[in-house]
Amino acid sequence: MRIVKEGEKRTLLCHNCGQTTATYRIRDVEFSDKRGTVKGILAAVCDRCGDVAAIPAQSGARIKEAFEQCSASLEVRVPAHYLDILYVATQKIDDALSDSFSKTLILWYLHALSTGRYPQAELKSLLNSDIAHARASRRLSMKISERQMAAINQLMQQQGMTKTSDVVKAVILLIHQDLVLGQNLSGLPELKNMAAALS
Repeated sequence: MRIVKEGEKRTLLCHNCGQTTATYRIRDVEFSDKRGTVKGILAAVCDRCGDVAAIPAQSGARIKEAFEQCSASLEVRVPAHYLDILYVATQKIDDALSDSFSKTLILWYLHALSTGRYPQAELKSLLNSDIAHARASRRLSMKISERQMAAINQLMQQQGMTKTSDVVKAVILLIHQDLVLGQNLSGLPELKNMAAALS
């Protein structure tokens, strides 16, 4: 791949002007489906109309990253003690962490389970445990990417669950079993390193 520099010129076809020249400039480029914008990438800007006429291959990785970060909102109702589980687990990782880290903790577990780093054999059965049952009186809300939603859907299918909320609840119950009760602390060093990097 040839790396282009800001200010370089090229001849190309512009969707407005036809064959013309363009200059590589830093631009914010909106996705065609209008769901987000890639900030500050190098793009070939038409010298006549000023529109982005082409994007070099070197900007592809930044576009992919921005596209994956276009997030959706995941809203789940959970019993109040589930939020306490997340808080206690977060404090076991690093007592300086705020409870906002609990969402990162859920996403870490989702990734570990969906990629096979963690066994998921008994995940669904956790929903039948004694601690699982209580009135779902609190709302857990988080932004997730398409990739993270795909991981949730994959777990839901593999576990024979019918609701996204069941996947999230089962993950929280697994966090309770692993970190709060201390039954599986194998992921703790990695979680501590991640927490240190984010704080």
